[in-house]
Amino acid sequence: MKTYTYTVLLSPKEDGGYKAYCPSLPGCRAFGGTRKEAIRNIRASISHRLDALIFMGRRIPRDTDLANRAAQ
Repeated sequence: MKTYTYTVLLSPKEDGGYKAYCPSLPGCRAFGGTRKEAIRNIRASISHRLDALIFMGRRIPRDTDLANRAAQ
């Protein structure tokens, strides 16, 4: 099993709890009542997204792809 590492942005929600977002995987986001829960949920979201990309035969983005896009 291959291991992937991605940057995750975590921020508090105005109405409580936390939101998490993985910029290298657009649309990959999660929420949680606590930081720990939000992190657990974003890990699951990332895992599901990668499984779907692999199933469809698509390229798995590297976290560095985000830095390359920002530099353009």
